[in-house]
Amino acid sequence: MPGTHPAQAERNTHPTRADRNKDVVRRFYEAVLREPGGPDFATIRELTDEQEVELNWGHPDSGVHRGAAIGPARHRMHLLTGMDPSALVVEELLAEGPTRVVVVATNSGTDVHGVPWTMTVLELVDVVDGRITRKRSFYQDTALLRDIALEREAALGREAALADGSGPAAPAPPAP
Repeated sequence: MPGTHPAQAERNTHPTRADRNKDVVRRFYEAVLREPGGPDFATIRELTDEQEVELNWGHPDSGVHRGAAIGPARHRMHLLTGMDPSALVVEELLAEGPTRVVVVATNSGTDVHGVPWTMTVLELVDVVDGRITRKRSFYQDTALLRDIALEREAALGREAALADGSGPAAPAPPAP
């Protein structure tokens, strides 16, 4: 290739393992964030190992989630924090070593009062044989996420109590 450094030309024709791993992670996020129509679940399944492990600490559904439990845990986190998954922006993908890809992204949403929030999240993603096997997420401000989630969880609890009749009764109309 004219004007291309020989090492770069070799890399373009024979991608490194790190490049292939970044491509898996890039395709995964493209499938998650697909517009219109929502996530491309077939591609997501193709790119993730059935026994994938997701370790999330410091957000409203903290813990270790495996396989099919990952989707519901992510959904609960998005619900409680008011995160808009379609607004997630992947800023950078960095690959190092045989399996690791670091995702630098920006999440955003709104709290129960409609106040917008934005924060950086780092995900350490392990890719083995072209499939995501583990993700670990680190949020810029876990205290903010916790506070937003607690407030929204309380509001959702009040709404549910009112809907099923177990909440506080409406005040009686004034006597004539």
